[in-house]
Amino acid sequence: MNKITICGGTASGKTTLSNKIGKILNIPVYHLDKIFWKDNQVFASQAEGIEAVSKILQEPRWIIDGSMHRSKTFDMRIAEADTIVFYDLPLWLTLWRQTKRYFKYYNKVRPDMGGNNKQKYPFTWKDIQFALNSPTADQYAKILPYKETKKVIIIKSIKDERNFLHSLKSQEQKFDKT
Repeated sequence: MNKITICGGTASGKTTLSNKIGKILNIPVYHLDKIFWKDNQVFASQAEGIEAVSKILQEPRWIIDGSMHRSKTFDMRIAEADTIVFYDLPLWLTLWRQTKRYFKYYNKVRPDMGGNNKQKYPFTWKDIQFALNSPTADQYAKILPYKETKKVIIIKSIKDERNFLHSLKSQEQKFDKT
């Protein structure tokens, strides 16, 4: 695993997982929220985002995490990745994680967020709707064909997350002994 894209809905755990994998495998991590968000809640243009992601994709090793809603870069990321991690958690869990994130970063800038964008509070109906809209059958349809040519990991529970991380740590320990 050298080129990993981690995707899924809001607050599913993409950033946390990418940071953990980055430490285990010693791979640089890039957060799309850091690339796309500018100061004062301004969103970068698609052209700017595509240019930034294109540069990252040329590197020999990377982890990129971000939602699939940035579809212009999503297709690029999955095409270049050797591993795709897709979060498909139950809605209650993503809403819980979203709530936890709001309280943890209230009036602070999240480390994975670009610009000076402090976490707003309380979260709005729009934020809940965003969580309700992912993942979808369309997103599965984009990922599943890659099962033939890439490693595709679908995470549907906290147990799946733990098992995946445990398997990475076990592989690294075996690699370090040889």
